[in-house]
Amino acid sequence: MESGKELSGLNQQLSLTPASVQKMLTTAAAFSYLGSNFQFETKFYLTKSGRDWFLLVEGGWDPSFGSNLFKGFEQKSLFDSLAVFLLKNKVDRLSGVYAINDGKQQDIIPDSWPWGDVGNYYGASISKLSYNQNRLRLTFCTEEAGSPATLVQVSPTQPNVVWESHVVAGPENSGDNAFIYGGLYQSPRQITGSLPPNRMEFSIQGSVVLPTLSALNQIRLGLLLRGVQGLERTDWAMEEIASQRSSAVMVWKSAPLNLLATHINQFSNNVMAEHLLVGIGGGNYAKGRDSVRAWLKRQAENPSLFFDDGSGLSRANGISPSLLTQYLYSWSTEPWFFKWQETLAVSGKTGTLTAFTTSKLKFNFQGKSGSIGQVKTYAGYLTCNSGKRVAVAVFVNAVPGSLSYVVPDILKTLEGIQSQY
Repeated sequence: MESGKELSGLNQQLSLTPASVQKMLTTAAAFSYLGSNFQFETKFYLTKSGRDWFLLVEGGWDPSFGSNLFKGFEQKSLFDSLAVFLLKNKVDRLSGVYAINDGKQQDIIPDSWPWGDVGNYYGASISKLSYNQNRLRLTFCTEEAGSPATLVQVSPTQPNVVWESHVVAGPENSGDNAFIYGGLYQSPRQITGSLPPNRMEFSIQGSVVLPTLSALNQIRLGLLLRGVQGLERTDWAMEEIASQRSSAVMVWKSAPLNLLATHINQFSNNVMAEHLLVGIGGGNYAKGRDSVRAWLKRQAENPSLFFDDGSGLSRANGISPSLLTQYLYSWSTEPWFFKWQETLAVSGKTGTLTAFTTSKLKFNFQGKSGSIGQVKTYAGYLTCNSGKRVAVAVFVNAVPGSLSYVVPDILKTLEGIQSQY
């Protein structure tokens, strides 16, 4: 990191699949384009039709909307703010909660994402009006191994969605091996695989089927719990209602970018990473993705780069370890660098690197991990025995077996770099 000199490498010019290390590129670009204090905005309006009051919601692609991940931005704070907004405008009864449709795409799934991923929580859609990261929880009851598992609850409820479960109880200590299949707006949803036996309750997470309508229903329930009367309807707002919104508006802001990026990089949140591309694109996912591609290509000569999505879930992504370490070096001169670096996990301490450590590496590696089918990757900054810091990227593609088998070798490699420099 002092000279920018490449110290060593093996196959470092090959364009390889980065998996979730891709999130380093996305979050760095977001800091450059948007700034660490950037916040997404969701707007609430009141409108009256005859004697009926309606709450109109204009989504703003907020990836933290309706979640409880960030202090001060939780569901409770959202609904308390909405209750105060209604009280100030002397409205104690709403006939419904409607979403404003601007005629543009409301929900997006990158077209190169695998079909087997999009029904699960890590393949949830990017949505103009998300709620709790567009996740849902499915709770099962299991008995002895080999017997059918019983689906007992889906939360939040998904109206008009049929769940076809073929899940069985697996062997003892078998873990969660269930998968959900189905795309946006699609019913039925099919669930296959196995879950641990003899459990009264065992929950897995999936992706919401109808994101906007599901979000509106959660807003409706939150207001009912705060004593707001009525609220019989949730739907898309018809033109006549949307055009008559009052001047009263409440703006709900997301957690700032530095907090979003910390969660993205430390806990590898896919849907949040993809929302950042929409923010960079000013509300347009494709424009944001193209902007990041151009930004990355401006920083290197003939870069071996394929930037296909923001999270690394797409198998169409590709970057060489050599190029990635060049980026990690060159970003260190940027005014946003230190705030961005603080969002990365620390070995033996935070996020997905908590267990990625040895006695020598503990607290001395700061970066990002990645893993998808047959791919294991790590990249970041390593403090060596000399006190000097180096940028490193270790990509293993086409792993012939469990990804856990390659981790000891990667740790050994990092220890070798640490002792040599």
